[in-house]
Amino acid sequence: MFKDQIERTNEVSGDKNSSKVFFKKSKGCPFLGKEAPVIDYKDPDLLSKFISEGGRMLPSRITNVSAKHQRALKKAIKHARVLALLPFVYNN
Repeated sequence: MFKDQIERTNEVSGDKNSSKVFFKKSKGCPFLGKEAPVIDYKDPDLLSKFISEGGRMLPSRITNVSAKHQRALKKAIKHARVLALLPFVYNN
């Protein structure tokens, strides 16, 4: 009986965590490799993938971007916002 209770709690907790995943976890940074996209402020389609619905930059622990590329991404997003390629805030 006790073993059944443990299995049920594991099933419930697994369902709860699986619904909060934004990105599918990959093994490494999406900007590494030969076929990787280049971080550029002129590409708002790529940069918008790393911005939340409210207009805030997503952290690297969610997007799985390395620290080096996260700094370059931050700089490119800020540059694109100043040039009005990306909005500062998204209105509902």
